[in-house]
Amino acid sequence: MTPAKNTAERLLQKRKLYVRSLVIATALLLLLFNLGSWLFLQRMGNYLERELEKHLTSIARLMQRNINNQYIDDLLSNNEPEFAVFFIQQDLRQLVDKEELQAAFIIDRNFVVLSDGGTGFGIEQRRTYLQQDSIAIWRAWQDSISASPIHIVAGNRFKNVYAPLKDASRDIVALLVLEANADFFEILSLFRRGLIIGGFISLGLIVVFSFFISWMISLLIRTQESLKQSEKLAAMGQMAASMAHEIRNPLGIIKSTADVLKEKYIDPDKTDELFDYISEEVKRLNHLVNNFLSFAREPKLELKSAWIENMIKKAVAAIEREDPDKTISVNFASSAELQPFLFDENAIQQVLFNMLINSIQAIDRVGVIAIDLTSVNLKNKVYAKISISDNGTGIEGDVNKIFEPFYTTKSSGSGLGLAISKQIVEKHGGWIEVESQPGEGTTFRVFLPMKT
Repeated sequence: MTPAKNTAERLLQKRKLYVRSLVIATALLLLLFNLGSWLFLQRMGNYLERELEKHLTSIARLMQRNINNQYIDDLLSNNEPEFAVFFIQQDLRQLVDKEELQAAFIIDRNFVVLSDGGTGFGIEQRRTYLQQDSIAIWRAWQDSISASPIHIVAGNRFKNVYAPLKDASRDIVALLVLEANADFFEILSLFRRGLIIGGFISLGLIVVFSFFISWMISLLIRTQESLKQSEKLAAMGQMAASMAHEIRNPLGIIKSTADVLKEKYIDPDKTDELFDYISEEVKRLNHLVNNFLSFAREPKLELKSAWIENMIKKAVAAIEREDPDKTISVNFASSAELQPFLFDENAIQQVLFNMLINSIQAIDRVGVIAIDLTSVNLKNKVYAKISISDNGTGIEGDVNKIFEPFYTTKSSGSGLGLAISKQIVEKHGGWIEVESQPGEGTTFRVFLPMKT
């Protein structure tokens, strides 16, 4: 791996780290903000409730002292209690108006109202809804001013304070109840619900943001790979143009000279492998130059409607004579009768030829190559799927790199055959997949869109 490639990969890893750190930091900030807001509202609610309880308790203590000193004995006596009820009601009404209470009244042990400073209930009526404050009421009957938690009655929030009232013998005979409206706590509940909704929205935004950043990273990687490929192609284009001029002419001269020398000095009845080596090597170098030119140039397709099955049969017929020293069976089967569609017959034949050559080279002496043709529906499109499988030695190197230019696991070859094949297939709008295990063979799958 070159230093430039190492530097590029390190820069890319740093960018990924920065982006992930940004996403994590954003998520933590949103989480801390929502958690801090929730705790603040919780503490604010507790603080306001304590202050309301203190206020009601101080009012109840003053009113308790007043009633105990002036009216409680008359209220409970059998001789004209209406006199005490009247004055207590006046004091309770003034208290309700002055302190903006919801209600103020006196009850006995059966929750019967003895005196009421409000207008919602009449005297002698039982207020059984107070039973939900049983703990606070029990403490009050134990001679302690106590407050209930905020509770809801008929959709309204209330907080009650209970103060014991004693007769002349210091026995607790009734309870003073002060009831305050606590609907302003609904605002805090709305804020809490807002925080919950905001938390879910924030979570959704983080997820969307993460997907967006991941997509941006993938796009950046693809863009960098595309730029590298473009730079490589540009360099190859210049090199290929130079090679085509500087190498082809000398190669032609070498081959012609070898043929002339062979005809001049070699007896027709005898053979000399040296001249055959010259011709074979010239042929190999010409093939290498052609591969450079094919890959460096942008492939120009000539799309024509054709039968893909017939094209495959031509490729099979051509490849069967490739290596007479090996016993290889090439079996072709079509799982479905595909109608003609648009593709460049010569280009796709070159793709299949390259893959079949790889399969033949992977087989040692005897082997089988299976070709299967079918149609598949992927991504809401119909594709022709060509599978080429062999029982050869498999791919020893990195399977993910075999389509890269100049990458090869063989001792000979330019490493451009599969790169050219990938370029041609992608130009058609398709793709190539490969599956291979060392010692278990290789399967190539070519997907071509069936455009009509």
